[in-house]
Amino acid sequence: MLRSSILIIACVILAFCQSKQQPHQAAGPMLQKVYYKSPEEIQRLRDAGAEIIVQEPDYVVIRTENMVQRLDMKSQPIQETDLVQRLVKIVLKDSSDLQAVINSGIDLWQVIGDTVIARAYDIYIERLRQAGFTIDIIAQNASKMEGRIR
Repeated sequence: MLRSSILIIACVILAFCQSKQQPHQAAGPMLQKVYYKSPEEIQRLRDAGAEIIVQEPDYVVIRTENMVQRLDMKSQPIQETDLVQRLVKIVLKDSSDLQAVINSGIDLWQVIGDTVIARAYDIYIERLRQAGFTIDIIAQNASKMEGRIR
């Protein structure tokens, strides 16, 4: 009886210690604002597995969950104002293109004939360009254009 009680207590202690040693993962992807000085530093981020969500002249917002190495670059948690969307015009070649654009993750504003007006982060703009879409940036910061597009 005493032996089985000691064994149960030892198992509980061991399980408790192991749970404390295992790292806890964040509930969602971690976004960081990283300051850069050159295009080479941006490429180093990509090579390390960072996904670039927004690229501004002096910083990028990256998703770090797939990074394979940590880089020695100044970073900080993002603020909502760091997540800048572009106002874009996307030309559709046929009706199936509209569904692909909708599925891409952009914020659709208008569809006028064969043209989509939308807000999009740089990561989605790049993915759509890689898929063969023609995209023109109307404004670098879409939030400054709200209410002006007709």
